[in-house]
Amino acid sequence: MNQNQTPALAGVLKVVFFLAAASLAVTAVALGVTTLYEAPSADKIEFGEFEGFEAFVIEQDKETADYNRNVGLILGFIGIGTIALGLLGLGSRSNPLRAGLLAGGVGLVFVGVAQGSGGSNDWLTFLTSGLAFLTLVACSPWLDEGLPLDLLAGRTSGGTGGGAPGAGVGPGPG
Repeated sequence: MNQNQTPALAGVLKVVFFLAAASLAVTAVALGVTTLYEAPSADKIEFGEFEGFEAFVIEQDKETADYNRNVGLILGFIGIGTIALGLLGLGSRSNPLRAGLLAGGVGLVFVGVAQGSGGSNDWLTFLTSGLAFLTLVACSPWLDEGLPLDLLAGRTSGGTGGGAPGAGVGPGPG
């Protein structure tokens, strides 16, 4: 096989990898937050009338509403951080992992908004989803290559600093 040819199904493997990374990230973080942050006591279930129908009615108390809001905010902010990490923290060599982190972050924001909307203060879920969108827009200039680490370290990509260790030290050939 030629060195420049990509192996068969390499693209499929990358797609499956990023889908697996995204789904496992959402599952691990969502289960981790709900496991570490204990839910309040169970809701009250009563038999009553709801819009003309007699049925079981689940009443959510303030503690449960606050819990849902808090879990939604935690998941949303972890998702926003995951989006930023996926787009800025890794270079283009890690594009399948970057895609998985991006999809996982968006999934965490969705789960957080769904969980938080069952709680109190719906404007916080709106704020979380808006902040996630702004993070996505702010990271868009670095979508192709990721944030250059030289930029963070304050170095320029001029002619200084590159090369092998010890290169240019000692006398030249001759």
